[in-house]
Amino acid sequence: MGITNRRKMKLRKQRNRKVAKPNKLSPMQVVKRDFGSKKELAAKVIPLIERPETETVEEFTKRIETLSNTKLLKLLKVGTEMKEHGTKAELADKVYKKIRGDKNKVDQDYLNKLNSFSMGKLIDMNKFYKRNK
Repeated sequence: MGITNRRKMKLRKQRNRKVAKPNKLSPMQVVKRDFGSKKELAAKVIPLIERPETETVEEFTKRIETLSNTKLLKLLKVGTEMKEHGTKAELADKVYKKIRGDKNKVDQDYLNKLNSFSMGKLIDMNKFYKRNK
């Protein structure tokens, strides 16, 4: 006798069943484990981010301290990666050279557009073009 359709479906479900993963730490647990408190993490993030000219230092620090733990961890990651590349303009130049090559003529409009992108987007573009070339 062969395997019935019901038995086939049951075997397929067993194969596709996901294996239980170990518990992943929540962002709050990561912050408490690695930094002690949210204020200490915010204190490390503040020097890595450019402060808008319209905000005072006190308003800026208060705004950063009230961000979510997830956002603070992302900002810390982006800020530390940005330190490796230098300034935002230098990273935009690197991305421009990877996209357009080392041509003598520089498309200033496109370079200005790259400079208007966020730090995270420039880092992602840099990784993408580094991987694809």
